Order: sequence, then structure tokens, then C-alpha cells
Amino acid sequence: MNAIKPLLIWIAVIAASVGGLALTYSDGYDQGFALAKAQGDAALDKQKAEHEAELRRLAEAATTELKKAADELIASQAYGNQLAADLIAKRDELRTVTEKLTGEIQRVTTLYRHALDAQPEPLPPALFTFGFVRVWNSALFGTTAAVAVPAPGSTSSGADANSPGTSAADDLIAGVNRADLLTNHVRNSEGYASCRAQLSKLIEWNASNGRN
Repeated sequence: MNAIKPLLIWIAVIAASVGGLALTYSDGYDQGFALAKAQGDAALDKQKAEHEAELRRLAEAATTELKKAADELIASQAYGNQLAADLIAKRDELRTVTEKLTGEIQRVTTLYRHALDAQPEPLPPALFTFGFVRVWNSALFGTTAAVAVPAPGSTSSGADANSPGTSAADDLIAGVNRADLLTNHVRNSEGYASCRAQLSKLIEWNASNGRN
């Protein structure tokens, strides 16, 4: 019996040691798990925060770009409206000039003076051939072919005469006078000036929108 007691004591010591080691390991495991979990949670929180920050940055950038595009569109529309208003005003101005010049045609095509202190006298008649009218209208319409035009008294943009064809008919006297030619020129000039103004505004519009 006395021999067994030391053995029992050693067994008890070993059991206590093993139990202590087990408790120590368990505590270390729990602490390690808790630390690892805390670090993992912190990493996930950081990643989540960074992701949310990136989403906010992208949303803010998109909002900024949309606002910029909207502002540019509004500015472009306003500029286009201003150009259109300017063009309308220019056309009205050109029409005023045309009406004023048209009102002077009768006087400047029927009277003349020999000198500044002389009395006005009737202008001698001016004769224009069909060939003259043909060349006039061909230059106006940009063609070398004979251009058919309305009869005298018409308000078209061509000089007033019937197209007689070519050859000897070019030498015949056409039914047009100074007033017809000047009226034709005044009206055509309004159209040309309007086209120039429209082209100028179109160039400005393209330039403002970055087009070549």
C-alpha cells in the first residue's frame, strides 16, 4: 500500500499538469479565435467602408458630369435661340432695306440731271435684248444654259423676259426696262444677304459646339 501511494501521487500530478495544459490551450485558443475574428471583422469593416466610399465617389462624379452636361445643353440651347433671334432680326433689317430701296426705284430709273443745278428730265429709254436677259439670268442661276423666266411684270428673282432661245433671237429687244433690272437686283441682293447671314450664324453655331 505504501508503494502505491507515490504512484497515485504521480498520477495525480500528471493529471493536474495535463488539465492545466488543457485549460491553458483552451484559453489560448479562445483568445486567438477572438483576436482573429476581431481582425477579420475590422478588415471587413474597412473593406465595406472603402467600397461605400468608392460608390459615393462614383455617384458624386456621375452627378457632377450630369450637371455639367445639363448646363452645357442649356447654354447651347440658349446660344442657339440667340443665334436664331439674331438671324430673324437680320432678315427683318434686310427686308426694311429692300422696301426702302424698292421705293426709290421709280425715281432713279426715270429721271436724271445734266448737272447738279439743272432740273430733272426724263431718262432716255434703255433697250435690253433677249441676249442681255439670257446672260443676266444665266449668271444669276449659275448656268450657261438658257434659263426660262416669267413674262414682264412678274416678281420672280430672274429678270423679266420670255426666254427666246438662242441664235438671232438674242438680238431682239426684250420687254424689260431699268426698273425691272433694278427691282430684280434689289430682291436678289436681299436673298444673298440673308444667305450670308444664315451661313455666318451656322458657322458660329458649329464653332460653339466644337464642330469643324
